[in-house]
Amino acid sequence: MKKLLLGLLLLSPLAAYPFLRDDRDVCLPPNLNIPNPGPPPLTQDERLVLGSLAFLPGQAFPGAIPWGPLRDIGEQRTKVMDDLARTRPLAFLEHCLEHYKKEVAGYRVLFLKQERVQGKLRPKEKIVAHFREKPFSVHMNWLEGRARAIRTLYVQGENDDKLVARIMFGRFESPLLISRRTDDPEALATSRFTIREFGIFKGAENTVNAMKKAQQIGTLSVRYEGIVPLSQVGERLCYKFVRSPYDPKDWETDLDKEEKLNELTIYIDREMLMQVGSVLKDTEGNLIAEYFFRVIDLNPQFDARQFTQKKL
Repeated sequence: MKKLLLGLLLLSPLAAYPFLRDDRDVCLPPNLNIPNPGPPPLTQDERLVLGSLAFLPGQAFPGAIPWGPLRDIGEQRTKVMDDLARTRPLAFLEHCLEHYKKEVAGYRVLFLKQERVQGKLRPKEKIVAHFREKPFSVHMNWLEGRARAIRTLYVQGENDDKLVARIMFGRFESPLLISRRTDDPEALATSRFTIREFGIFKGAENTVNAMKKAQQIGTLSVRYEGIVPLSQVGERLCYKFVRSPYDPKDWETDLDKEEKLNELTIYIDREMLMQVGSVLKDTEGNLIAEYFFRVIDLNPQFDARQFTQKKL
């Protein structure tokens, strides 16, 4: 009981902390070196607890704040996650999904991808993507590797639930917008998935669900390969996992069977606990696809027009 009271007293000066800290994660241009982050930021639950303990009188700010114990809390939480990743990879990935649900409402990212579509390896693509969870909204602006569309927009339940795009005629943008179903053959000719399946969470959720099914039938083979800097996301430290080999029983979809998926490498950002990279290869070691999300801004306040046709 004495230890509990002492802990409450140490944490009490943090009334203003939840309002002063900046949760945004800034992504600098690719040619700049980005220092690796320190301990993970406090979760939403931890911020709430600290804020609720901060209403005791007579506290000086910021001098009275026990920064040492707070750093210890962050470092201990990091160690717990490091140990979980090493000893129980699937449980770790499930925890990351739950963390995302609590902490993430949207983001801006530099989205890097390359895919083999209909047997042909497409050029590498570089896209600035804006994403919002509710309502599910995606705005994409191609910097490199585009097909016909230069910008696309999808908002669940709006625009007749269709994809809206600005296309190019040679070097010039069309003055008119086009509207297509998300599963339109033209869209599927340039991507393995529809825009409705875009996002960090959906990719991670697919990873976890597939692993759980493989575990149930005894075919799951996944190994943890440590914490590594990932160049595609600005040398941020990431947990690396490799799932290989795949059993043919694990191929659930026609696409899985066609591509003969045999190796999946995933990268989880150590600070944000988000799946920021994945690389898929077939039974011969050929690239099927790779996806990287370099976070520019986490939980941004989007402009009211961001997910409207005015941004196309």
